[in-house]
Amino acid sequence: MSLSIYEGLGIIFFVIIMTYALAHKYLWSKKLLIILFLICNAIYLIWRTFYSLPTINLISIIAGIILLITEWAGYLQSIVFSIVSWKPYKRKEVPLSTFEKLPTVDIFIATYNEPIDLLKRTIAGCTLITYPKELLNIYICDDGRRESVKQLAAEFSVHHITRTENKHAKAGNLNHAMLHSKGDIIVTMDADMIPRANFLERTIGYFSKNNVVFVQAPQVFYNADPFQYNLFFEDNIANEQDFFMRQLEEGKDRFNATMYVGSNALFRRTALEEIGGFATGVITEDMATGMLLQANKWETIFVNETLAVGLSPETFSDLLKQRDRWCRGNIQVVKKWNPFTIKGLSFMQRLLYADGIHYWFFGVYKMIFLLAPLLFLIFDIYSLEINFMHLFMFWAPAFLTSQLIFKAVSNKKRTTTWSHVYEVAMAPYMGFAILSETFLRKKFQFHVTRKGVQNNTRHFLWIASVPHLVLLILTIIALIRATLMLLYPEQYHIERESLYINIFWVLYNGIAIVTSLFVAFERPRFRNSERFVVNLPGTLYAEDMIISCHVLDISETGARFELDPSIPFETLSSLSSYTLSFGEVEKIHSTKKWIRRQENFVQVGVSFDDVSHEQYCKLILHLFSKPVNDRVEKVYDKAFLTLAIASFIKNTKKAPRQFRRQHIREQLMSSGTLHMNGMPIEATIVDYSTGGCQVQTNIPLVIDQIIQVTMEERNIQKRNAQVCWIQKKGRKIYAGLKFTA
Repeated sequence: MSLSIYEGLGIIFFVIIMTYALAHKYLWSKKLLIILFLICNAIYLIWRTFYSLPTINLISIIAGIILLITEWAGYLQSIVFSIVSWKPYKRKEVPLSTFEKLPTVDIFIATYNEPIDLLKRTIAGCTLITYPKELLNIYICDDGRRESVKQLAAEFSVHHITRTENKHAKAGNLNHAMLHSKGDIIVTMDADMIPRANFLERTIGYFSKNNVVFVQAPQVFYNADPFQYNLFFEDNIANEQDFFMRQLEEGKDRFNATMYVGSNALFRRTALEEIGGFATGVITEDMATGMLLQANKWETIFVNETLAVGLSPETFSDLLKQRDRWCRGNIQVVKKWNPFTIKGLSFMQRLLYADGIHYWFFGVYKMIFLLAPLLFLIFDIYSLEINFMHLFMFWAPAFLTSQLIFKAVSNKKRTTTWSHVYEVAMAPYMGFAILSETFLRKKFQFHVTRKGVQNNTRHFLWIASVPHLVLLILTIIALIRATLMLLYPEQYHIERESLYINIFWVLYNGIAIVTSLFVAFERPRFRNSERFVVNLPGTLYAEDMIISCHVLDISETGARFELDPSIPFETLSSLSSYTLSFGEVEKIHSTKKWIRRQENFVQVGVSFDDVSHEQYCKLILHLFSKPVNDRVEKVYDKAFLTLAIASFIKNTKKAPRQFRRQHIREQLMSSGTLHMNGMPIEATIVDYSTGGCQVQTNIPLVIDQIIQVTMEERNIQKRNAQVCWIQKKGRKIYAGLKFTA
């Protein structure tokens, strides 16, 4: 008895799912899943090629061919991805003891206009690296020629190098530094990348093999990127760059095709000198430099450990500018050093570099996928002409294997759904960048990615969002017209099955478009330094009291710690400053910012004052040189797109200007009364300072409204206050009040 179509699909789905279930335990099962993925997608595309192209009119034929070519291009990328992911590849650790005599090391920190406090962290981190000091030299390569940077170099007793002109940008800066240094090994660090103390211990050993000329550690980020931060989803998704930095780079290392990513890298000086130094004439000198070294048949190494941490772009617009630069740089490299024609590269090296360049066409490909269903629903232009059941038969296994293979090999560093969101968010700009750089001769302005960004208000990036707003409007028009087609089929000559397919397609794209617009709502970033959760015993010195405490989090500028509730709260609360010790940080002077008493503990927030050079270095040791930040190892956990959208809607609000506290705040949660228009209204006083308070009420308030506050606990009777901000949480209304009299 022959199987029905549904039974056949059921068997196929069962085999795929069982293979995926076993792939977590057995390498052979993961390899089988990769094979099934390639076979299912090949069958689907062959069927698409011969049985789904539209024949209605010329423009539909052209649209259909363009879409088909795009799908085949994606399949070529899938083949390379499968090769890279075929089996895990881990380098064995090579200790420093392998050397009879340790090499001398020069660390180059390239800087142009980065904030001084950001650069200071990196310099401090470099001075804390575990390596014989007589063999280590640190150079600040200052293309900004700033006196403040020169003073900073003097403070840390490191070298300061400048030049009269900024020819060839970063690559020229590094080449200039090579002329003024002589270490055996050169380390390149970006101004925001802070090395861990074991950076050289885990990397230098590989140079004991004479053929090794380049060692790369991943770029890892301690702050939330715009997708994580603006969607209020930091705890559920990893940094958008993690998949490339941790997964793809490791896979490429198996073929000696590790890509130099501009920082966290070590080079043998003699090898760099042999290729003429760092590559110039392109804006992605890092990729070109690594490829030229590999073309000389030398070995390159990738060490997949968090050995340095830095700042990812902090706004969506900065992220777009960064990717625009990378995109254009890749095209510039292929025009100057084509991986298919350059001598010395192996077949796999050529393939992987070509695939890396091909990746940047994703903007064009994704725009085609976004526009195809819109053209059908709005203008009746077909991109495919198929029976729904036939499409489901061939597309469903291909789609299912695509989803599962990504989950199986990505180690929770990426999902296909989030890849779709990332690509949709960047597609309009990357599409323009790749086409203009490929076909136009016009030179575009080079942008250095801003770091250490602060803003006090929530705002929407209107200009950056114009393409997505247009796409959203077209999506709404398409859905309205699709609804009319369903309600009045006699007035439209559209195949219903094609209509269903395109409605699903446009809804799938529409969710990603809306999410991209959510990312364009920039959240305020009030802190000028990141706060890290720690678990450190500490000691608090308050007048003549010495109290044990527990430090919960720290930054360069302050800390939060917890005390036993039995401490003399009133005495502690009356003081404005303390001295705090924790870890290796000794007696740092601190100003109290707030104090909060709960049933089982007392918490205090402080800012640091008059931090000495030694204390600052010890802070950097705890913050960055030791692995204390869990965010850098984030994975995609409960990363459903619906949860991200819900998180954004739940947490977002039209934030007022930051209410800057001028006085110490005390947590209260006591009863009070608000007087509005002569009417007393019960309220809860959440916290209090001499300058104002936060209240919780059920009565609507208005920004800038003047009311009167009564607080029996503080002997305050009808004190005038101005409403500075309002936040609604369910039926409760929270407001910040500033005393005016």
